[in-house]
Amino acid sequence: MKKQNVAFTLAFFWTLFGCEFFPILASHDERRLYEDLLRDYNNLERPVEYHAKPVIVHLKVSLQQLIDVDEKNQIVHISAWLDYLWNDYKLRWDPTEYGNISNVRFPVGKIWRPDVLLYNSVDASFDSTFPTNMIVYNDGNVSWVPPGIFKISCKIDITWFPFDEQRCFFKFGSWTYSGFYVDLQPAEGGFDTSEYLPNGEWALPMTTVARTEKFYDCCPNEPYPDLTFFLHMRRRTLYYGFNLIMPCLLTTTMSLLGFTLPPEAGEKITLQITVLLSICFFLSILSEMSPPTSEAVPLLGLFFSSCMLIVTASTVFTVYVLNLHYRTPETHEMGTKARALLLYWLPWMLRMERPGVVLCWETLPSLLPCSKVLQSKKHSESLMRNVKDCESGVRTSIEIDHRVQQLLFGNGRALSFRRGASKSMAAGGTELAALSDSAGPALLLTLQKIQRELKLITRRMTEADREGELSSNWKFAAMVNVFEVIKEECQFRWSIGCAFICSPPLWSQHSSEF
Repeated sequence: MKKQNVAFTLAFFWTLFGCEFFPILASHDERRLYEDLLRDYNNLERPVEYHAKPVIVHLKVSLQQLIDVDEKNQIVHISAWLDYLWNDYKLRWDPTEYGNISNVRFPVGKIWRPDVLLYNSVDASFDSTFPTNMIVYNDGNVSWVPPGIFKISCKIDITWFPFDEQRCFFKFGSWTYSGFYVDLQPAEGGFDTSEYLPNGEWALPMTTVARTEKFYDCCPNEPYPDLTFFLHMRRRTLYYGFNLIMPCLLTTTMSLLGFTLPPEAGEKITLQITVLLSICFFLSILSEMSPPTSEAVPLLGLFFSSCMLIVTASTVFTVYVLNLHYRTPETHEMGTKARALLLYWLPWMLRMERPGVVLCWETLPSLLPCSKVLQSKKHSESLMRNVKDCESGVRTSIEIDHRVQQLLFGNGRALSFRRGASKSMAAGGTELAALSDSAGPALLLTLQKIQRELKLITRRMTEADREGELSSNWKFAAMVNVFEVIKEECQFRWSIGCAFICSPPLWSQHSSEF
């Protein structure tokens, strides 16, 4: 036990004071290498042996993630790595002279690096890369891979939204060096997507890179090369179809139920206005997602506007249908042309059936206006027929009253009671006259009162039947208008469906899949 305590005490004092007597030595070869490389090195000097020779800088972009596409502000957020590679002739060494060290690291600012920037950056700091170390190899090659989250401006074309494809790009170039001093070239596999994390909203079918040279007004004789990395993005439509298009279609279809509701329910207008407000809500969601531009209207916006137009027209027709349904003979009279069109022609074309009415081509009335001679002839015939009926009724009533007056007052005073003869009844004159020969005066007076009451009841029943028939005609005309609106609405929806099917991006998606 004592031996263990002594060993522990010796180890403690060795750890505590041993470092003061025996200092730890760092890598002498690496320190010497850093000193030799940075001796007489100027990080402002371009690493070329001849001044007229440009520094060739290779650039590769490794795409990591498409974070967000802000259509409203036309900004794309992307996570990527930039892989720079160039050669610095002053940073070469023989590994055998430095303990076989083949590469070293330098922080940003110790050695020369190209001033390559992202031209279309909208970041607040403009250069959004992280200043990582640069790796220098013994042959003079310098590799610098700064990661960053880039915010780039991108022109968003919303014409075919949500079946659209967008083409955004990174544009890199030297800010101060022309092509005579820094030659920017794309590296092998210039746009690398092997580590790309797929996005749930956007598919990335293709990436390309292109090198261009541009001459600016400040330096018309010096080319400024730049590398443009293109992103071909295609929107995935499942989200918008499931959350916007399908609910809007179902909501618009609800407007058809408004025509099937009976007018007596009192909910037809309420349903149509509710559907209209729902479509306006979907349209407001789309306006929040779309950029405030007047260059194009998105396809989905046209679809929502068409649905809103359909529901608005349905609401207007619903009001018109209710107006037709509640019309009465006292307030409105159906014209000849309207009767022929609404009660015969449209039901025949829409294959509608009305109880007690058989519609065929032979029984359809003419819609063409008749000539004035024919109309005058028909009016004269109708007038003569009404006059004859009135004369017959008056003649019968006079005979009945004459019989009663003869029986009550005698023949001499019969003429004074003929002033009200025109108000008597037309039917039953012969029977009542025969009965007056054998019955008494009281019975004749009673029968005359019964006759007048029956006449009043008959007239009221006839008028009620006529009013009911005319009201049913207006109600049937309202049903005909409803079916016409439904037909037009289905045709309009078919045209909207054709517009979606004929969209070029939608066809290009299907063609690329096969």
